[in-house]
Amino acid sequence: MIFNGHTPQDISAIDEATMNEIIVMYADGVIGNNGVIRTLGSLTAGVFNYMRSNNAPPYSLKSIIDTIYPYIYREPEVDPSDALLVFMSQSPNFSMDKFKR
Repeated sequence: MIFNGHTPQDISAIDEATMNEIIVMYADGVIGNNGVIRTLGSLTAGVFNYMRSNNAPPYSLKSIIDTIYPYIYREPEVDPSDALLVFMSQSPNFSMDKFKR
């Protein structure tokens, strides 16, 4: 991590928050893999969809970058009881008293 003439002492003096920002920048940000993966994944999905036959299911970005997709696009976790609550709340005679936790 020594670069541009910095010494190990200079690197040691960087606080933890700044170091975390530098790490994220290298791993995901400006010059990192996040943008490269999204760009190449979208391009690959587009090319594969162009070449696929009419009866084949379309490719999605999720199917192309399978294991990395949840890291880049964080989908909210849904609790089954929350889904039930949303469904039941659409009932005309809904009462929240039945769902006290």
